[in-house]
Amino acid sequence: MGSHIVRALLAEGYRVRVGIRPSSDLSAIAGLPIETILADVLDRKTLRNAVAGCDVIFHAAANFSYWGHSPQELEATAVKGTANVLYAAAEARASRVVVTSSAVVLGYSDAPIARDEQSKLKVERQAPYVTSKVRQDQLALQQSRELGLDLVLTCPTIVVGPFAPALGPSNAIITSYLNDPLRVTFPGGCNIVAAADVGAGHVLAMKAGVAGERYIIGGENLEWREIHSIISELCGTSGPLFTANHSACYLAAAFEELRAQLANRPPSTTRTQATMVGRYYWYESRKLVDLGLETVSAKDALAGALSWLVASVHVSREARARLRLNGRVWAARRTLDSYDMELRKSG
Repeated sequence: MGSHIVRALLAEGYRVRVGIRPSSDLSAIAGLPIETILADVLDRKTLRNAVAGCDVIFHAAANFSYWGHSPQELEATAVKGTANVLYAAAEARASRVVVTSSAVVLGYSDAPIARDEQSKLKVERQAPYVTSKVRQDQLALQQSRELGLDLVLTCPTIVVGPFAPALGPSNAIITSYLNDPLRVTFPGGCNIVAAADVGAGHVLAMKAGVAGERYIIGGENLEWREIHSIISELCGTSGPLFTANHSACYLAAAFEELRAQLANRPPSTTRTQATMVGRYYWYESRKLVDLGLETVSAKDALAGALSWLVASVHVSREARARLRLNGRVWAARRTLDSYDMELRKSG
C-alpha cells in the first residue's frame, strides 16, 4: 500500500521522502524519484530525523497478518508505532498527518449490507490483527487531539494489486483460489479495491479530508462466489466448482497450517481467517466519492493484481500452466508498465 501512496503523490508532483529500515525490501519502489531515509516506527529518534522538514506525514506501516506475528508484535507496531509517529509529527510541526487504519475497525454484517464510517464493531473477541487496528484507530484520534495535530484516518477495504514484496492476505485471496484444484468458494463477501485507487484515496484525504474524520477507501461489494467467478473468467479457468461451509473452511485451514509448518512457509489461509467465513465485509466510500474519488471496477482491480501475480512465485507452476489469461489482464500489465515508466522519468 505504501508504494501506491508514493506513486499517487509523485503523479501529482509532490516531493516524497520514504522511511525504510535496513531490512526493507525496496523492490516495490525501485527506480522511483524519491528520497529514502532510515526510520523505524518503533524508534522515535529515527522518526524525528525522517520527518524533519516534511509538511505532510503518511503513516502506513503495519503488520497485516493472520500468521507469523504474535499479538504483542501486532500491538507494538500498530499502537506504539503510531504513537511514536504522532509525537514526531508534532515535533516537526507537520500541517497534516494521514494514518492508514482499516475498514475492519468498522465491523462486519451478517447480511449483505454495506457499512459506513459511523458503523461500530461488535463487542466480541476479534482476530489479533483486527484488535491491533482498532486500538491504533482509537489512539490516533485521542493522541492527535492531545497534541493538537491535524489528522485524518483512511480505512481501506480489501486491497489488491501489484508491487507487494511479500504476499499479503489480500492478494492471497487470488492466489489461494488459483492454486486450489477444487476451485472452492464460500459464503459471505467483501469489498475489493485496486491498490492504485487506495493510493489516490490517501492523497485525496490529505487534500480535502476533515481533521478527525475517518474515510473508507473501497471499491465494489461482491459475494465470494462473484469474486471467484471473476478470477476464473480473467484466467480462462472453470469454477468455482464447490461451496464450502464454515466448518469445512476451518478444517481446510487447519490442514493448510500444518502443511505450511512442515514446508517451512506461511500458510495461504488460516483458522483465524476461516472464522470470518460467512460474514459480509461490505462498505460504502460515499464520503471520499463526494470529494472526488473515482475507483475502477472489482474486475479491473483483480485484472491489475493478476497481471503482476501470475508472473510471480506466488502462483504455482502447475496452476500457471492451466491459465489462459483474458485480454483485460494483458491490457492491465501494459498500462502498469507504461505508468511506472512515466513516474521514473518524472524524476
